[in-house]
Amino acid sequence: LLLLGLAAAPPPAAALALVADLSSHLIAITTGFTGTSVVLFGAIEGPGEVVIIVRGPSTEVAVRRKARIAGLWINRDRITFGNVPSFYAVASSKPLDAIGPPELLDLHEVGYDHLKLATLETDVDPADVPFFRRALIREKERQGLFAPDVGKVSFLGSRLFRATFGFPANVPTGNYLVEVLLVRD
Repeated sequence: LLLLGLAAAPPPAAALALVADLSSHLIAITTGFTGTSVVLFGAIEGPGEVVIIVRGPSTEVAVRRKARIAGLWINRDRITFGNVPSFYAVASSKPLDAIGPPELLDLHEVGYDHLKLATLETDVDPADVPFFRRALIREKERQGLFAPDVGKVSFLGSRLFRATFGFPANVPTGNYLVEVLLVRD
């Protein structure tokens, strides 16, 4: 019976390589909301670098370029981007270029240069897209919805880590995605 009991017992649980949680899972946005901060904390098993990405609900955003015509400034060119996060922030334990190759950053959309912002128009001059893309990111940064700098993931010892993310008063409502990546080798 003892052998039968041992055979039926589940195998011992393996240690998780990464465990993370938030200080607050729900932010109530009421009429008096002035912004807030959320702390993400966790632990890793073994060596590695931690990257945290926070994204707000995706939206479509139209970016316009004004031109002066007959003494008046009017909207002339326009590109609409799809799949634009309404909020975007990244924190990392090392500079992003030291975390991994561009292909890895592209795969997980880590950093502004690696966001997959697709144009919705078909008649767009490809040479204009980088100008409009930079304008979109610059405007989101001005609104406080895109963090202008990569935040810091701080290690407390060799296993425990934490990072703080600030959410401005004008943050859109909805479900936010928080990705925590452990990068090794």
